[in-house]
Amino acid sequence: MLKKVMCFMLLLLLLAACSEEPVIVKKDSPPENPDSNPAIVKKQTNVQDEAEKFVEFALPDEQIMINLEMVPILNVYLRTSKNREKAIREMNLSRIEADSKELYLLEFSCHKKLCSYLLLDKSKKNQAYLVADMAKSMQIQLSPDNDKIMLHFNRKQTTPVPLSDIVVIDLKNWVPLTLENKSTDEQLLGFKWPLISSYWFDNNTIEVVKPAVPKPTKSNMDKWQQNSVPVTKIQFDIRTQ
Repeated sequence: MLKKVMCFMLLLLLLAACSEEPVIVKKDSPPENPDSNPAIVKKQTNVQDEAEKFVEFALPDEQIMINLEMVPILNVYLRTSKNREKAIREMNLSRIEADSKELYLLEFSCHKKLCSYLLLDKSKKNQAYLVADMAKSMQIQLSPDNDKIMLHFNRKQTTPVPLSDIVVIDLKNWVPLTLENKSTDEQLLGFKWPLISSYWFDNNTIEVVKPAVPKPTKSNMDKWQQNSVPVTKIQFDIRTQ
């Protein structure tokens, strides 16, 4: 069911990408109150009696508005929310520091501390990409050449240590990249294993640190936590097109 929801959300984003309207609008003036909650605002259009709806976020040094018509996932989520004001108030937008790029991560639709995440890029075609659903953002890191971004997510399930996934986006072509595990045939990504940390080894390789156990079962993880948490390093290569 989760995969079907993710596919539907991605389809909505692709449809929105065909339009020329901006996803993100930045106000010229800084916010009066950087601690204020997100809110719905309207912007008049050229069509009589019509206005576009935006969600406005106050960041420490800038005001950002997200055009709901251009992010159908967000639009549908808010329209179907039982308490729209509460859903908006619980959203969180953070800026990702990146040379010559204006990247943002939007956290929304949270339930029991697990959320959906949209990666937004204002610097190039105002693009948006759904990078995770029902997860918690743990780490964000740009590649050494700033052409790719890695996002590490955790999801708390039945194991004592949360399971993990890693998403890498090509910022030039705005597409997800496939990671190949050259060390073992075991599937570590997709919330199959807990990953303690992850980082760029070079522009095309990511190294992760995982518990040194044969399987991430509850009993194995309990023993692992009691035995000085030994770890193993695994490298993933980015598959070239």
